[in-house]
Amino acid sequence: MCGITGIIGKKKLSSALLGKVAEACDSIRHRGPDSQDNFGNDYWALGHTRLSVIDTSSAANQPMSINNGKLVIVYNGEIYNHNEIRSDLIKKGISFNTSSDTETLLQAYSVYGKNVLHMLNGFFAFCIYDQLENEFFIARDRFGIKPLHYSIQEDYFVFASEIKSLLKFPINRELNYHALGTYLQLSYIPAPNSIYKSVQKLLPGQSISIRADGELKFENYYSIKKRIRPNQLDFDSAASQVKQLTMESVERRLISDVPLGSFLSGGVDSSIIAYCANQYKPVDTFTISFKNEPMYDESHYARMVSKHIKSNHHEFEITNTELLEIQSESQKNMDEPFADSSSIAFGALAKFTKNHVTVALSGDGADELFSGYNKHAALFMSMQGGLKHKAIQKASPLFRLIKEGRDSKTTNLARKVKKYADGSELSLNDRYFYWAKFTSAEMAKGLLKNFQEIDQNYLMSEVNDFNDILYNDFNLVLQNDMLKKVDSMSMLNSLEVRTPFLDHQLVEYVFSLPSAFKINSNGSKLLLKEAFRKELPPEIFARKKHGFEVPLVKWFKGPLQTNLNNLLLDRERIEGQGIFQFDAISSLFKQNLSQNQDTIWALLQFQLWYYRHNQ
Repeated sequence: MCGITGIIGKKKLSSALLGKVAEACDSIRHRGPDSQDNFGNDYWALGHTRLSVIDTSSAANQPMSINNGKLVIVYNGEIYNHNEIRSDLIKKGISFNTSSDTETLLQAYSVYGKNVLHMLNGFFAFCIYDQLENEFFIARDRFGIKPLHYSIQEDYFVFASEIKSLLKFPINRELNYHALGTYLQLSYIPAPNSIYKSVQKLLPGQSISIRADGELKFENYYSIKKRIRPNQLDFDSAASQVKQLTMESVERRLISDVPLGSFLSGGVDSSIIAYCANQYKPVDTFTISFKNEPMYDESHYARMVSKHIKSNHHEFEITNTELLEIQSESQKNMDEPFADSSSIAFGALAKFTKNHVTVALSGDGADELFSGYNKHAALFMSMQGGLKHKAIQKASPLFRLIKEGRDSKTTNLARKVKKYADGSELSLNDRYFYWAKFTSAEMAKGLLKNFQEIDQNYLMSEVNDFNDILYNDFNLVLQNDMLKKVDSMSMLNSLEVRTPFLDHQLVEYVFSLPSAFKINSNGSKLLLKEAFRKELPPEIFARKKHGFEVPLVKWFKGPLQTNLNNLLLDRERIEGQGIFQFDAISSLFKQNLSQNQDTIWALLQFQLWYYRHNQ
């Protein structure tokens, strides 16, 4: 796991511009504190910061070249099957100078060219300079686990793992108001857009070829739907296959030359990954507990699983003060607005875990694959139209008389019933998107002076059955929210996080199965739970889903109140900024704070980002 950056010119570039690559590397040193270097000529330069995981010797540092400099690479990621690829190359007469997956990837490219992408099992973002072809080849992994941002300028092309690196180059910083409107509604900015008009994100499963004259060729080399082959297995056989594929995926991800552990929240997903890992080798497990917020604490479940699988368990008790300190640290690192508040607790976990290991396994991806979100249960219920659905519809007028919010069970129930009733009246496509939003389009339109509608058809494919819902979550929520959170917070702490549920063989298999294997009127994640039911305590499968929540309203009324007053409730500042409607912001605070907590949090995160990066 590392950070990469580079500049590719259509003509000779100034030494000052080429020198920006070193500055760009400095800005992402947290991604790779073990070594840093750059390489190039008068027309281009590639930069790299390294977190040493496979072959920690200096011989495996980057940029790396072979064939007398005819091929050069900067690469961020891990290729879990690189030893198998290497064995094949050795049979073809290829010799190696290191045991790194970087050299394996580069040598494989020298033999197979761009087709090497189809051979890789892992996550990656890389750039290869091919002197013989006189072109650069840039690619991102199938599911977008590793980030890659770029900007196309008149005389050059720049790319980087993080936007902050691109800002070291002279690029336009004009805000993308379409992206801002989307951010307010979803809490994140979906690819290929970014908060800047001049910066884009390379899509998952996409590559770019750049010729010496600046010609760009984009190619989508991977699509889940093109890989799906529906099968006719019965439920029990499918569960057995899911277990086998998950075990194999975890085993592949245990390759490391540095200490490795596993996150363990006590939820279904992390418990399964920790169990699988401990079947192959003793692996330390890590969780956090919330000293001041017992309603958010699930550490007792983590201890239960750890005892069951006999892992060496580490538990970090964190206070609200420490969470706020981590929030401040993480906010400084965010190079575009991001308002998933669960990133704070995840950041705390990553920071604690890094004190013990360099690599950690995570359960991310299972909710999107196997149907694990509350909205999945709501969507399934609304599609079935059964007794429970009809009862909620009938009770909706009564619940509308109750003030909605999140400050009590009653107000939270009123909020959920109203949102369910309103959403279930919409078409299936609109219903999915309505329930995916944290802020309505109407509210976002009122808040922004320059509001631009979200193009739903661009962000999601048509929903015809429940697997389409999971597919949309996989491409929208997982890619742009969950994986963004994981990469940003883990790399801030120089920790590599691996996601076994996102092995492409497992993903393709699960998407080939009928949705009835994943969710029905009795529950969700049916297939995954059945696959591992005999391996974990029954309490883990019976418990309700619990995310990394933080007490936002309590913070709004306490330690964050000064920030809110200065950044959101100062009319002169807001009107001078020219982005938001002050009266619309002010009205949010005259209602129940818990009712609008997600919108207020998104606004605050934007303002903190804006005044740090645009002054």
